[in-house]
Amino acid sequence: MQIPSAIAKFTAQFRGHYAVLSAQKFSSHVVEKCLKYIPETRARIVQELLSITRFETLLQDPFGNYVLQCALDNTKGSLFISLVDAVKAHKNLRTSPYCKRTFSKIQMKK
Repeated sequence: MQIPSAIAKFTAQFRGHYAVLSAQKFSSHVVEKCLKYIPETRARIVQELLSITRFETLLQDPFGNYVLQCALDNTKGSLFISLVDAVKAHKNLRTSPYCKRTFSKIQMKK
């Protein structure tokens, strides 16, 4: 991931599809890598995840919840706060098997 033009092409193809990719086994790993290693796309990815109409579905998804945890680990400032607020809005899911780690990650980062 060291060729900027390749990275730009690569991430441009994913625009508008990050939420769908996050909920699939193998493509969720790609989204996680983008969040970790391509800081210039991080805000766009998180904004796209936050804008989906059924955020709670992604929060409860067996693969999507890992993407959200990765986003929590790799964001700062207002983007992090927006993500935390979106997760906390669904505090009734705190005991859901796939949500427990996401909520505990929020508690650890305080």
